[in-house]
Amino acid sequence: MSQPHGGFGPAIPPPAPTGGHPRWAAPLLIALSLAVLVSAGGLVWAIDQRLGREPAAAEPAPPAPLPAEPIEATLAWQIPAPDTSSFDEEVWEAGLWLHEDTVVRVMPDALVSYAVSDGSERWRMPLAAGRNGCTSSPRIDAGRIAVLSGMSCEHLIVVDLTSGEQQATIALGTTRMKAPYLQPAILGDTVAIGSWNGGAGFRISDGEQLWWHQPSGRCAETGFTVLEDRFVSRLECGTGCNDLGVCGYGHTGTGLRATTEDGEELWRWDFDYEVEGSRLDITGVISVEPLVIHVRLDGMFPGDERVFVVEDTRNSVLTEVGYEKHRHASPCSLQAPWWCGGALVGGDYLALSGMDAVGLSVFRLTTGELVGDVPADGATMRPIAMVEGELLVYRGERGEHPGALLAIDPETLAERTVMTLDGNAAPEADMWGALGYDVRIAWDSRTRTLIMASAAFHTNAPRKETALLAYR
Repeated sequence: MSQPHGGFGPAIPPPAPTGGHPRWAAPLLIALSLAVLVSAGGLVWAIDQRLGREPAAAEPAPPAPLPAEPIEATLAWQIPAPDTSSFDEEVWEAGLWLHEDTVVRVMPDALVSYAVSDGSERWRMPLAAGRNGCTSSPRIDAGRIAVLSGMSCEHLIVVDLTSGEQQATIALGTTRMKAPYLQPAILGDTVAIGSWNGGAGFRISDGEQLWWHQPSGRCAETGFTVLEDRFVSRLECGTGCNDLGVCGYGHTGTGLRATTEDGEELWRWDFDYEVEGSRLDITGVISVEPLVIHVRLDGMFPGDERVFVVEDTRNSVLTEVGYEKHRHASPCSLQAPWWCGGALVGGDYLALSGMDAVGLSVFRLTTGELVGDVPADGATMRPIAMVEGELLVYRGERGEHPGALLAIDPETLAERTVMTLDGNAAPEADMWGALGYDVRIAWDSRTRTLIMASAAFHTNAPRKETALLAYR
């Protein structure tokens, strides 16, 4: 909640005026400026999440195997939905992280930690998040995340997820960066953040700016994440102007760039030429190794959506996966390019959530061909993780029938039940409601707890009774 409603977070100076952006950049600017407080890939919702980078242990502990016999779960605890009738903010893509024995998430006015066992509150850190909320790091690193706070999201804060203490607070308004500030990311002692006029890296231990990637005249570096122990940033390429003469980046397309903790470039993939007479925008990064991306052609909404495997980042050799907009739910969104809740890459396979009669489609990444479809059986299906060669998939409630977790063989599509949810399907149905794409799913492999959390808090959304459900 913003400062006029309670003065949360650090002292906030009056917001600095910001320049406009071209019409072709407006949808992306609005979406990425929302509270994209999410995890992606193997982050907070995936079973193989990266819970930290301990100095002497490069690899995290492997996830616990899935149970051999079905678990008959009950609704262990829940968090009520906040009352949104008294504030004007719209918090979208609110974050959800699993860390050790806690669930940490963004509520409209605070970052809150709950015990996985019983939902008791461990700590609470107030946040000032402006009108549309602020972004955060998509990944946990060494038990820390980075969040933005302030009326213009101008304070970059590194938070210890165990204690809720602030390890660093950096005033972005004093740097060469300009609002809006997009997704930050942490790697080692460096926190990186993008903006519409370039990206920068800061040392967490003392707040010193280490590097600055100013737009080269062709591409501006925007939001960051950490994938495969490297920074990966989104590039807005090509300049252009709208009818009012307001100019900016992102006119010809988008790209990706990987750098080290020190800001040295490892690889770069630009797509700045036409495909079938259209520009290409990267809507989401489903995987980095292999590089699998969700894109839109034609530049603006609705556009033609595709899923590509990038075989050669230097020469843009692409394999198209058989994603079809009329058969599959959109796997990613511009609101959260590093979180693709409707898609999962595991081994040599890609799983995509379907629509109508198609519950889940499985593709081979090497050829892009369809292995087969899993019937929806009247329910939403969402891939969560790949565990020991099996896809862990949520199949939602159907009327009075509660949902379940399934393990699906990606080659044969044979399925078995991992967990059946509480016999009362009403809380589950209320959570998904009409805006199911705003629900985040987290699976804690150690305690075998399934978490469902709403990721949007705004006055125009259908009223929900709960903000989080925990089944075990």
